[in-house]
Amino acid sequence: MKFNHLLNSIETTHVHFQEVAAKAINRSLTIRNWMIGCYIVEYEQKGVNRARYGAQLLEQISKALPMLKLSPTNLKLCRQFYQYYPQINSEISVELKTVLFKFISQWQMNLKKLTCEFVSQ
Repeated sequence: MKFNHLLNSIETTHVHFQEVAAKAINRSLTIRNWMIGCYIVEYEQKGVNRARYGAQLLEQISKALPMLKLSPTNLKLCRQFYQYYPQINSEISVELKTVLFKFISQWQMNLKKLTCEFVSQ
């Protein structure tokens, strides 16, 4: 193998797998954003006394989860994304749905706790 061929092979391999990784990340972030929007909409629609906290909800989520670095604007966009593209639900893979259902029961417990904490403030 000539040196130039070696370099070309390494570069081609790197570029190919970098593109594959970027597509996987984009797909995962798209699903993540849609799911975050779903959680927010479900909380807003089923929350107790939602009129009292609706305007502040995104701000509170952003402050409560600073490690995620999601601003209220990001959360608003996630919510809009979910509302504009409800059909994405049918595109989510069976494996992801299985994982999602495991998280739903935990999320519902957290939702009840969050609602109780918010209402008691």
